[in-house]
Amino acid sequence: MASFRSNEEFFQAVRDLMAKLEAGGHPQAAAELREGFRCLNGLTDGWALFLESIERVQATESKRFAPDDRKALEAIRAAAHAAVYRR
Repeated sequence: MASFRSNEEFFQAVRDLMAKLEAGGHPQAAAELREGFRCLNGLTDGWALFLESIERVQATESKRFAPDDRKALEAIRAAAHAAVYRR
């Protein structure tokens, strides 16, 4: 995965970001990510659904995030993209 050493490290980064967004006043973004995260089932289809959720958040909500949260979201997006497209 992009900048993550393991799936567990990736999953923890996603959980941490969702918690930060929720606490930081971005409940809709956290909910969108949570919905996509629930789709992860080990298959490419699940990763693709999660990637779509990430991209929706980037397009609609991320401009209001703290810079570190935008950076975390982009790292998560890159890892999900790599999982979907195997690049």
